[in-house]
Amino acid sequence: MSQMRAGVVRVSTFQAKPGQAAGLITAAAGNARDALASPGCLSAEVCTEPDAPEVVLVISRWESASALRAFLDWHEQQAHGAVSPYAISTPTSVHYPVAEPATT
Repeated sequence: MSQMRAGVVRVSTFQAKPGQAAGLITAAAGNARDALASPGCLSAEVCTEPDAPEVVLVISRWESASALRAFLDWHEQQAHGAVSPYAISTPTSVHYPVAEPATT
């Protein structure tokens, strides 16, 4: 994982259709790989909620809001197409500006 300070963190939450969590995780992982290959993406992980394995989150860190926007302009339709067979609906996504860098 990059040690570079993120400017924004994106959290997208998906709800899998019954019996489709594994397919959703696979599709979300492909989207995360695409994000990692994009300029300005520092990290991208696919997570599941411990008490609700049908809830899948994709958490990505970006150098800037403009880097994230450039990625989304290119990828958003493709990403939704990849996960839509497995998800109940489109994900909810929140962009969190980083307020204060962590210190060590």
